[in-house]
Amino acid sequence: MKTISFSLNDKDYSLLSRIAKADHRRLKDLVYLSLGAGLDYVFCENHVVVEKKDDEYTQEEVEQRSKNEELAKSEGWNALSYEEQKEKGLKHVRPYLSNHERKEDGSGYHDPLIDPLAERIKNYALENDV
Repeated sequence: MKTISFSLNDKDYSLLSRIAKADHRRLKDLVYLSLGAGLDYVFCENHVVVEKKDDEYTQEEVEQRSKNEELAKSEGWNALSYEEQKEKGLKHVRPYLSNHERKEDGSGYHDPLIDPLAERIKNYALENDV
């Protein structure tokens, strides 16, 4: 686990501490909840994209990437149309995470980046050992 720290002047620290106490929270829990809610707020209309790290691919995506690489090596692959490639098993694997991605079934969009991150951060406030 990593630590994030930031500085506040004495007055603001005092105010935040008293707000947390008035809301029956520890200061760090208020900060977790505020950060989580703030991410939701800041990125509700702003599109952001980050490159995936290797450990952020699902097992299914890892397997599909491997399959795609093998398919690309097959003879005559580049002569096939995209539809023909898809019929042979090609499936695009996104190399990025975004807060505005089209659902697989095309029924709309979802947020696999900010929503889960904000929820995890808010949940730190509910865990006693964090």
